Parts: sequence; C-alpha cells; structure tokens
Amino acid sequence: MFPVIPVGNLFEIPVYGILFMAGVLAAAAAGRRMGPQAGISGEDIIYGAVYAFIGILIGSKAVYLFTRLPSLLSVIPAVRAAFRQDAGAALLYVVNYLLGGYVYYGGLLGAAAGVYCYCRQYRVAFVSYMDVFAPLIPFVHGIGRVGCFLAGCCYGVEYHGIGSVRFPENKLIPGLDEVPRVPVQLMEAGCNFICFGVMMFLFYKKRLRGGRLLGIYLLYYSAARFALEFLRGDGIRGNVGIFSTSQLISLVLIPAGIFLAVGGLERRHR
Repeated sequence: MFPVIPVGNLFEIPVYGILFMAGVLAAAAAGRRMGPQAGISGEDIIYGAVYAFIGILIGSKAVYLFTRLPSLLSVIPAVRAAFRQDAGAALLYVVNYLLGGYVYYGGLLGAAAGVYCYCRQYRVAFVSYMDVFAPLIPFVHGIGRVGCFLAGCCYGVEYHGIGSVRFPENKLIPGLDEVPRVPVQLMEAGCNFICFGVMMFLFYKKRLRGGRLLGIYLLYYSAARFALEFLRGDGIRGNVGIFSTSQLISLVLIPAGIFLAVGGLERRHR
C-alpha cells in the first residue's frame, strides 16, 4: 500500500522500519513508567530494551534463515558463480537478502534472551522485568503488523468477499497485485491491540505478577496466530506438512503459557 518513503532521488526509507522503531520507542517510554510498579527502575527498563532490540534482530533473522535453509543451500552454487562474474553485484544481492525477511517468533525468543542477559549481567529480577515487558509485546507487534500491511508482506490468501484488499504492484513480491486478498495483517494487528488493552488492565488493575502476564500473552497469541496462519498466502515462512513453522511453534508455546499463567514459575521460586 505504502511500502517506502522516497527521500529525493537518493534512497527510500521502509515504512515498516519507521513504524517498528516508533512502536519500540513508545513501548520503552511506557515501560519506564510501568517499571516501578513491578519493582524495576525506569533506567533498567530502557537499558534492558536495548538488549531486547538486539535480540529481536538476531533471533528473527536466525529463525528466518533456518526456515529458508533448503533454498539457501540450493542457491549456493549460483551465488559462487555470481561472485566470480561480478563480485560487487553478488555481494549486494547477499546483503539485501540478509537485510530482508524476519520471523516474529524468532524475534520474541531473541528479545527474551536479550532481557535475560541484561538481568543476569546487572542483577535485575528477570521475572519482574517480564511482568513489565509482556503487556508491551502485543503493542509493538500490532504496530509492526500495520507496517506489514503497508509493505505488502505477510499477505493473506485470495479472497473476493467483504473487506478484501487489493495490493498495488510490488516489485519485491511478484504477483501480489493479481488478486484481492484477506487483510490478515490488519486482523493480526487488531488481535494484538486487543491483547495489549487486556494486558494493561491486568497489570494495573489486577496487578498480576510472577510471570502470569507472559503466560496469558503466550496463550492468547499462540491461539490467535495458529488460527490466522490458515489465512496467510505467503509461502516464504516455511512449513512442515500441513502446518507452517509458526503454527508448530505456537503449539510448543501453549504448554509454556499454561504453566506461567497458572503461576507455575512463582510456585517454583517459593
């Protein structure tokens, strides 16, 4: 719909990146105010968010490359040949490939790993930090999915009914404009924003702590993502049999969500 913002004739800025960074900064500002409610200083929230951001970049890319491993292995001979013919053009292709393509669940796990590393290094209570972190995850993710809609990525299956959308021609996604599609990106964004509202209510009004909020989030999002994956039309995210990679990860995270939501982590630390 609106994938990039041109800056003169010099370069283009991806709208997804702008929205994602805006979401991260807004979440960091909100987390700084929320931190004292869970016994975490605002400074620790900000510095931990930097670790989380690094984890997002590493985790989301690593899982993406893993899901694309068969195709990556198949093009290695062609890439080697391209380097022999035109090393500069081949290097640009490789860099562009590495900069594109991310998997949300990889980013989520990477963010959690980053926060864990920060908490271990500076002796901050990891569970308490996650009590603040968990409600903000769906907020950032929801904004990111709006960015996906504008970029045309993560698109839905062909659909001709009420609410269908037709994307304009996208040079990065051949054939995207050929048929109307389910606006699955906006549907997922809506699910995330609803989750954000509920989680903030549980954080402030019900004062749920001890990892319960993270468990509720994992349960909610895993179920929503599993269902929405059936409406996705892009095959780039990988699959095993009839299920996508994200659906399999969702099934794995549901038991973890149940354990956390019922206070299992809190009981283990008594």
